[in-house]
Amino acid sequence: MDHDTREMLLDTAGRFFAERCGKDIVNGVEKGVWPIDFWKEIEEMGLPLTAVPEDKGGVGGTLADLMAVLRLAGENAVPVPLAETALANLLMAAAGGTPAPGPATIVLGNLTFDNGRLTGKVDRVPFASVAGRFVAAAKSGGKPVVVVVAKANATVTVTPSHAGEPYGTVAFDKAACEFSGASAVSAERALELAALARAMQMAGAADKVLATTVEYSKQRVQFGRSISTFQAIQHMLAELASCVAATIASAEAASRDADEGGLADGGSFSIAAAKTQASDFAQRICAISHQSMGAMGFTHEHILHHYTRRLWVWRRDFGSESFWGEKIGAAVAKAGPQALWPSLTSSKYAA
Repeated sequence: MDHDTREMLLDTAGRFFAERCGKDIVNGVEKGVWPIDFWKEIEEMGLPLTAVPEDKGGVGGTLADLMAVLRLAGENAVPVPLAETALANLLMAAAGGTPAPGPATIVLGNLTFDNGRLTGKVDRVPFASVAGRFVAAAKSGGKPVVVVVAKANATVTVTPSHAGEPYGTVAFDKAACEFSGASAVSAERALELAALARAMQMAGAADKVLATTVEYSKQRVQFGRSISTFQAIQHMLAELASCVAATIASAEAASRDADEGGLADGGSFSIAAAKTQASDFAQRICAISHQSMGAMGFTHEHILHHYTRRLWVWRRDFGSESFWGEKIGAAVAKAGPQALWPSLTSSKYAA
């Protein structure tokens, strides 16, 4: 996708999310109301097909184009499986399949695929109860394979996330598949792409938290002046801005490196660093914003919780800071002390 087309896509998507994804939709999903019209509009815009090649019915954008859209989705607390469906469609296309309409989600975990049947159980699958199909990354004969299973052939136990979104446990018991195909994208790589998507969503949400907190501090008057003039608040806002800036910078760098390296490989170190950074700073970002806004920030009527609760949930999705930090540490330790600095400056895993 060329620069002008990408800018038009992001401008259109940004305005659409800002205008259509209001409090009623976000709060409605938490109450179990599926925003069917909102989802239809998302599909009509082609957003779940952003990174799918045109010959597969997609928009033909790059991985970086998709990640930029997901950052906007995070910035607007979009409460539907756009990220999950877009990644599911991308994985299907990479395995030679053609994406189908409707919401989908990705299932990444300890799964086995044998004789055309999928077996295994995965906890905390995002939007498990509203997905019409599950797209899993598994192995068959020791080689990567993408498997698509219809909702009717899976057992779903719904456990809403702390953000109120319909997460759940998905179990497959020799489930028949709608599609399966060999893929250059391994299960490990699929997890990296999912972590990158979450890092970008977290970057968007963190940016919105900062903007919301700063605006509140300017408007809130105490002792005859805006609380943003108090030194203690200024120090808190400065720390908040630093955490948000680091979250955004690391996510954007990972998106760039992954895009340049290719779908099947590339940017692994950057992705691990970005998810570690985003997850680690999520708690601090949420704590400072709520502390700065006081009681108002804790009310359900205010929008702040739409973002802070998602940051808390996304922090664990597809690997927490401990999970990815351990991978970084293991890779660097394996390479030895002489490779430490080159591995950091080259943005690649030490080999």
